[in-house]
Amino acid sequence: MRSESTYFACILLTFILVTASLSEISFAQNRTKIDLGISWEAPSSTKEISDQLSFYHQIDVQFIELSHPVSSTVLDSISNYPFQVLIRFDNKFLITSEVLNNRAEIVNQYKSLILQYSEYESIIGYGLYSFSQSFDSEFIGEFESISSELSEITNREFYEITSGPFNALDFSIFEIQNDSVPDNISAFLLSKTYSLNDHHLLNQLFKRNPTLLFINSEWLKAAISEYQPLKKALLDYNTESEFILPLPQKVALPISFNWAVVIFLGIWITLGIHISVSQTYKPLIFRFFTGHRFFVDDIMRYRERSYVSGVFLLLQHSLFSGLVVYVFSSLLISKIGLEALFASIPQLALFGRNYFSLFIDGVLFSLLGQLIALVWLFFPSKSMTHFSQALTMFTWIFHLDFLIVSIMLILLLSGGSANLILFLGFLFLINWLLAFFLTAFDSSKYLIQKRVSYMLYTFGLYSLVNVMLLILIFSSEFLFDLLELIIVL
Repeated sequence: MRSESTYFACILLTFILVTASLSEISFAQNRTKIDLGISWEAPSSTKEISDQLSFYHQIDVQFIELSHPVSSTVLDSISNYPFQVLIRFDNKFLITSEVLNNRAEIVNQYKSLILQYSEYESIIGYGLYSFSQSFDSEFIGEFESISSELSEITNREFYEITSGPFNALDFSIFEIQNDSVPDNISAFLLSKTYSLNDHHLLNQLFKRNPTLLFINSEWLKAAISEYQPLKKALLDYNTESEFILPLPQKVALPISFNWAVVIFLGIWITLGIHISVSQTYKPLIFRFFTGHRFFVDDIMRYRERSYVSGVFLLLQHSLFSGLVVYVFSSLLISKIGLEALFASIPQLALFGRNYFSLFIDGVLFSLLGQLIALVWLFFPSKSMTHFSQALTMFTWIFHLDFLIVSIMLILLLSGGSANLILFLGFLFLINWLLAFFLTAFDSSKYLIQKRVSYMLYTFGLYSLVNVMLLILIFSSEFLFDLLELIIVL
């Protein structure tokens, strides 16, 4: 009996071991090794070029991507190794209208660039553009035609660098510039400022098992210098076909200076100072919202005559307008989208290519718009004899900014509803327009004659100008395409 039990146990154990072995063999057969590539910023030193290429060969890098222009010295050095080369042309942020309007010039430029590299057999592809409107059907159709025309002079493939799951060429490479890895992407380029936490990101990328994984050479250089186990993991991956990287402990990211919060608190502080210094200011706020007719009567009969409150509110509204632009930009525009905006309209980058420049743009635009509106309201009116009357009646509704923008900023910082932020931004704009219309309506009541004419010159003409500006913006193919590009990116 005992022998039969022993015999049965041996059979069962053998069956388990064989099944496990077969499963392991099957897993090994199904495991595919990622094709590694380097987006290379070639050094100037010949020795450094040789050393880096030798290391890339050791870790079984198969693709080298270079940005045009590339010297013959670099290409000749690469030809000593079995690397396949990709050349990326310096065309970024192309939009559909630009391609349609300049098609012949763009095609001729591509042909000239391709012919420059035609003698190098190691080149397998050309990157025609980066971060462009390749999510647009018209753009895709146009580049299908351009690609066909370019195929007449070269048999190489064409690719693009993207920030989304779209493509108008033979293949696309998704460039990672933050700490997230999207799904349904087959080719990645890790190209961001190095931090120790990036090793977790790299490990995540290998687990995704994409078809292609490009690593920026400067990132790789910094990563290996700061964390030596990465070098061993890459060398082992060449022989073992499995990326095993002992991960360092994640470090807390430094808290960045939030200038928007400082400006926001500064505006509230000026309100507090104003209330504490001026005895008549606080009662007038309540009178504007609870007894508006009496407020207007006091201003028009010149019983209240302070420039200071109006100037404060005008400046505060300008700063709030800048903050609204910042909130919208942070919500809707990525850093790549921001770069696309400033590349197309460099005049907006008053303080560099950053969100603070958009804040300043918003402040200046608001200040200019308010001054135009005040002049528009004051000079045609015979009922207002002092500019402070127009200034006070126009700006007092801007007290609502404190409530609207406060909620918007809190929602942005806490990751609140994007739809609610957009709705509040719409209310902010309506409140701004209402300032003009309400001032025109209130002051017209004190006109003895030509009241209708005044309303036409102010309310009517102002409405017409705003509608025409909206039509101009949305009928401009360039502006519409650019707006779509910066939001999608």
